[in-house]
Order: sequence, then C-alpha cells, then structure tokens
Amino acid sequence: MARTLTTAVKNELLTNEIVPFHLLTIGFSTPVNLTDNSFDLTSSISGSSVTYTSSPFLVSLPQFEEQTDISKVSLNLVLSGADQTFISTVLNENIVNDAVEIYRGLLDSNNSIIADPILLYSGNIDTFDIAESETESSVQLTVVSHWADF
Repeated sequence: MARTLTTAVKNELLTNEIVPFHLLTIGFSTPVNLTDNSFDLTSSISGSSVTYTSSPFLVSLPQFEEQTDISKVSLNLVLSGADQTFISTVLNENIVNDAVEIYRGLLDSNNSIIADPILLYSGNIDTFDIAESETESSVQLTVVSHWADF
C-alpha cells in the first residue's frame, strides 16, 4: 500500500536526527493508550485529542512486515510488569476481538510530534496469556489482522 509522507516528516528525515516513537491503542471497554516514548504524548490521529501514557511495561513492539496479499497476519504484543488493573481487565472483560492499533511517528528537536503518525498495524485480539511469578508479571496479546475472520 502506498504511503504519503508529509513535507514536515520528509524534512525531519533529512536532518538525520530522527527520534521515532510508537503509539499503541488497545480497545478495551476503557481504551488503553500507551507509548514507548520516555514521556507522555498527545496526538489527534484518532480524530480527537488522546494522551498516550509513557509505559514502563510496554517492553517492545513486535517486528512485522506489510503484506501485499490477502492473508491472516498475527503478532504477539508483550506487556511486562503489567499491574493488577491491567491483568484484571484482561481476565474480567471479554477482550477477544477488541481492536489494537499501532502507529509510528517522529519527534522534532522540541519533542513535538511531527504531523500525523503512520498506521503500522490494525487488528483484533485473538488470544491472550498471563504469566505471573512472585516478582514479575506479563501479559501477551496475540493480535490478528481482520482477515482472520474469513
């Protein structure tokens, strides 16, 4: 799928001072908005202003490649050190089929978001797994593209 970059993004890429970040929205009944950035970010990519919380338990985002054919693509999203509120939500709500969106954007030298972040992945939660010990916990969400329903 062809993507168009704004002039502001193209200019920032030319500076070689790229500061990338990701925005993650998990569509629970009360949506969870997280960023892998070191501080909270506010963006209006969803049409209204949303604050994405800097999260210490968003360990990493999975590697994936864009597909040009129609296929079921899945990824595993791991949240380590998830607190009891998050784990309770996963256990007590029917989260299967809740939407998950991952965006990538760039920050300028003033730590402001440059234009609109690009949608990298959009899918739905297929399964989840919770791992807990006395000292740590993690939640793994398996997210599949909408083609999984066909």
